Amino acid sequence: ILMSLLLIATILTLYSRFTPGPLPFNVSRDSRWFTTQPSPITPSTCQPAENMVFIKTHKTGSTSLHCIFCRYGYANKLSFVFSTRNTKDGHIRKEHLNQSIILPPIGGFVNSSSKYNILTGHVSYKRKTINSFMEDNPIYVTILREPATHVESHMNFFSQRKQVMASMQAFLKKPRTSKNEAGRNNQLREFGLSFESTLNERIVNETIMTLDKEFDLVLILEYFDESLILLKHLLCWSFEDIIYLAQNQRTTRETITDTFRHN
Repeated sequence: ILMSLLLIATILTLYSRFTPGPLPFNVSRDSRWFTTQPSPITPSTCQPAENMVFIKTHKTGSTSLHCIFCRYGYANKLSFVFSTRNTKDGHIRKEHLNQSIILPPIGGFVNSSSKYNILTGHVSYKRKTINSFMEDNPIYVTILREPATHVESHMNFFSQRKQVMASMQAFLKKPRTSKNEAGRNNQLREFGLSFESTLNERIVNETIMTLDKEFDLVLILEYFDESLILLKHLLCWSFEDIIYLAQNQRTTRETITDTFRHN
């Protein structure tokens, strides 16, 4: 009898040791040894952004990003800032942004009090002026790229290799007096800095610090996909919202020399 009791006790001990305890709430009782059910998902507290300003820069992968913003705006029936004088793509390149040259917002009319949801295009960056046309508190986004590859892309796309090379060589010889604008500081000048101001190191540094404070996100072309993930989180969008096809990519190009790139 004693041996029988010891055997039963041993069996019960082993059973309790190797039998799972109480099941957590998210585990399927019917298949607890093999599968689990996902834990309840806490609803996101953020709301998809609808008011945004994308300052488009030349030859930085910006057209691919521009198409993402356009698709989102069209799908959600949002109002765009588009030029009436540029019927091809609506950009406002060398003109001052004012109500007389932009299309009225959806449901509004020219010179009405209605505001816009999205500005995505080439426009001189003047934050106060842009804000006067936009719905409250738009998110500001732009994109940049490594300077040497930017110069290379610029001269290839616009067929300006000779002009760009000459401009950069002149700048290297006399950086304080060179006045040829081709290929020089294009990215910084697209944020409203004059050509002459790019020669002033103090103004350049102050401008960069100001832009750093004013922009919510600066994407980098060399990390385009990673930047899109940051954009997705910033705007509270879905993965479907940031799917893209690369635009304006060239299969052949003239490259610059390593020495030129270093300089």
